[in-house]
Amino acid sequence: MDFKGFTEFGFKTAKIAPQGKSEAKDFVPITTLINSFNYVENVTTPFLSASLEVVDSGGLLQGLPIKGAETVQIEVTTNLGDFTYEFVVWKVANRFIQNKKQVYTLGLISPEALNNEILRMEQALSGNPSNIIANILEDTLKTKKDFNRELAKFDVKMIPNSKRPFDVAASLAVRSVSPQGKYEEDTSSAGDTQSTTGRESKKAKGSGGFFFWESKRGYNFYAVDTLCADENSELKSKEWKVEPHGPYIERMANQDDADERFLIYKSVFSGELDLLASLRKGKYSSFLAFFNHSTGQYEEYVYRIKDSYDNMAHLGGQEGINLIPTSKAFFDQEVKLSDYPTRRMSILLDHETWYNDAEIASPDEGDGSESPTQFADWQKYYSAQALARYELLKNQKCSIVIPGNANICAGDTVDIRLQSKLPDAQAKENPYDQESSGIYLIEEVTHEYDRTVGSNGRFLTTLRLMRDSYGMKDKQSKHGSK
Repeated sequence: MDFKGFTEFGFKTAKIAPQGKSEAKDFVPITTLINSFNYVENVTTPFLSASLEVVDSGGLLQGLPIKGAETVQIEVTTNLGDFTYEFVVWKVANRFIQNKKQVYTLGLISPEALNNEILRMEQALSGNPSNIIANILEDTLKTKKDFNRELAKFDVKMIPNSKRPFDVAASLAVRSVSPQGKYEEDTSSAGDTQSTTGRESKKAKGSGGFFFWESKRGYNFYAVDTLCADENSELKSKEWKVEPHGPYIERMANQDDADERFLIYKSVFSGELDLLASLRKGKYSSFLAFFNHSTGQYEEYVYRIKDSYDNMAHLGGQEGINLIPTSKAFFDQEVKLSDYPTRRMSILLDHETWYNDAEIASPDEGDGSESPTQFADWQKYYSAQALARYELLKNQKCSIVIPGNANICAGDTVDIRLQSKLPDAQAKENPYDQESSGIYLIEEVTHEYDRTVGSNGRFLTTLRLMRDSYGMKDKQSKHGSK
């Protein structure tokens, strides 16, 4: 099929099969009934979803009938090639009558998402989180989709307590830390730590957190730092080989030479600063009290993200975290509000749970064990670190609409160039907004196929982006300078 524009597309085939049937002869063609098809991936969601707007003139809803869990196969053709999607029906919504035809929306979802609802994990799970999730996908969910992953730093053992498979995977993602990262504690008490907690505490450092999600490439399990790292960064896993998309450019006035494939039609920033939420969630600093009920050991730590900022991978050019100053009127001395632990956590530790030897189970160097347990309680390494890492990604949240590109997936990165908001005289020197332009992580991607627009339809892609730092890599950012 020949297309004149980069946003044109065509439905090659669309068909649906009744519950429990998947042979070719069982499928009913519905290509002519489709108005629009929206396909969605999200880096925090372990399944794909979509919606299909149907104009039903043949009584499909009652004739098939559609009762849920029907298989839907859709193949579209675009300037970049053909793309095939397969889902099951989980919802029928927004049904009304128009010109003696039923119009309704079919909610579509990955088959594994429905299977996940009826499965419960009962047996103890042990090993690397990446391997545990691989076994869940293959042995419990019985999926044949690819699983792209990197190993986490520590092995774990857990009792899932009848959780659903995807709930277990989400729990493991939070508990996992990057094998490329540096994790350390400062055992010497620091004066500034004493002033913020009222007593001396140790410093905890490091980064944490993984994402587990499904994309058109299959299932994915990668550290946040891997997704944010540059090509040559030590923090990037060799297993992640996806290059940034773009650059996509917001067209300037009277600019006629822009590549139509890489235009930004619309950009909206949904959030950049929420200081109150950041303080309450412990984005800048958290106080942690650990009690090991097997040994009676009690320890206090303070985690400040500014101490670990250089040990994280970042998407922007910002050299340091934006710190929040306060005045001397409230405090006896001038301090940073972001130095104060605003989230306090009390955590029970127990390294002995999965350890039966006579040696000391604790892996901490100070405890002097020559043969510590493989399945230690690693909460010191991820409790505050993962929480702060996830929150840091919300520094800038932006949505852009671009010409359709079905190769873009959630979890990828994209390079964007937005128009400068400076006065015309200054904008001539810097045509792009240097603080808002740059590399972003794609949190969610929506591919919108709408055949009601134009003779060959309209195919747009909406990207919901996020990143942990301002600026462009090759420019000096005005935020967070050291």
